[in-house]
Amino acid sequence: MKKIILAAFVAVASLAANAQVWVGGEVGYSHQRTTVNKVEIGKSNNFNLLPEIGYKLNDKFDVAVKIGYAHSENGNTLAGVEVPVAYDYANAFVLNPYLRYTFAKAGDFSFFADGGFSYVNGHICGDENSTNAWQIAIKPGISYAISEKVGLVAHIGGIAYSYAKYDDAKTNGFDLGVSGNNITFGAYVNF
Repeated sequence: MKKIILAAFVAVASLAANAQVWVGGEVGYSHQRTTVNKVEIGKSNNFNLLPEIGYKLNDKFDVAVKIGYAHSENGNTLAGVEVPVAYDYANAFVLNPYLRYTFAKAGDFSFFADGGFSYVNGHICGDENSTNAWQIAIKPGISYAISEKVGLVAHIGGIAYSYAKYDDAKTNGFDLGVSGNNITFGAYVNF
């Protein structure tokens, strides 16, 4: 029994010695404007601020979590998840744990896929009800190492299934591809 405990301790200690903690975040913004015969009939703005912390397990895998804020105007999406009600203004809390798999490297560039779960709790201004939504997604991305400690990251599109509930209304959604709502940019610092 002592040998098993000692072996487990050595394995955990070697994993911790090789691991690397990083912090960063992403900012996303999109704007849509609809016109008919050059007359504006609608517009929408979406903003996401998602700080994150991650733990590098090895050269291929990281685990991380984003916790942040989303604000939307004149729309029906919160933090990239379609909700079953249109609104003038909405604010949301976002929680997104994920696993990152780096599948290729070329010089200072790394290509990866993030697979994770997002939970969004939104409050529509002027309404007592809140919107609860979740999403399971795989999002490809690219990172560029500016230095050994600092890097830039971008997510481009992906594949996702989402579910949202507002009062008695529900929305199920499936997304595949790239649009202005699912491209994000960020930066991170390695420790």
